[in-house]
Amino acid sequence: MIRFFDEVDSTQRLAREAARAGAPHGSAFVARAQSSGRGRLGRVWESEPGENLLMSVVLRPDVPVAEAALLSLGAAAGLALTFGLRVKWPNDLVSRGGLKVGGLLAELDADGPHVGFVILGLGLNVNQRSFGDFRATSLRNLVEGNEIEGVELDVPAVAERARSAILGWCTHPARLEEWRRVSHTLGRVVRVDGREGLATELRADGALIVGGEAVLTGDVELVGRGG
Repeated sequence: MIRFFDEVDSTQRLAREAARAGAPHGSAFVARAQSSGRGRLGRVWESEPGENLLMSVVLRPDVPVAEAALLSLGAAAGLALTFGLRVKWPNDLVSRGGLKVGGLLAELDADGPHVGFVILGLGLNVNQRSFGDFRATSLRNLVEGNEIEGVELDVPAVAERARSAILGWCTHPARLEEWRRVSHTLGRVVRVDGREGLATELRADGALIVGGEAVLTGDVELVGRGG
């Protein structure tokens, strides 16, 4: 089920309150505009009203808390597969050239050692054409530039496809294999958390291996290609 709203403060808040009231797995909330949209690490997520997909989905997987981070990795991989994109660790969606198209924000509610529910927020640039100084683009720009094809640009239709991708891949047994296949990070020299080195692998727990060491959180800056 997807519920559509004209404007809200945050789809994350709506989904979280619904989850606490018992909303089932897969319940989704979409808004044309948000007054207090958030990205990862407390950043503001800005979007032209009605142009892009602003959605939060309630997930109730039967998995331990230790596996919670894998849910968003799987969802990112499924979304990349669905829309012809790539993934930048940990869960940004980018074009082949590395321009940001979307991102995921996961908020966990634990029930002891198990996941109670996760609110997975998705911001996906669909029809917005201009992004100022940001290194970003949209599905429309990529379709018109012949970088991707077969992608409908009607926001409600994109919401349905995105929700299906998230639900189909967040716990899929091949999610990490798919993430590696569509990665825009592996095999590149990156800088993250003050460490610079070649990103060689995605570990089974979702950590990125950079210069032989595991990185669990942080923003990746691409420095160059591996030799």
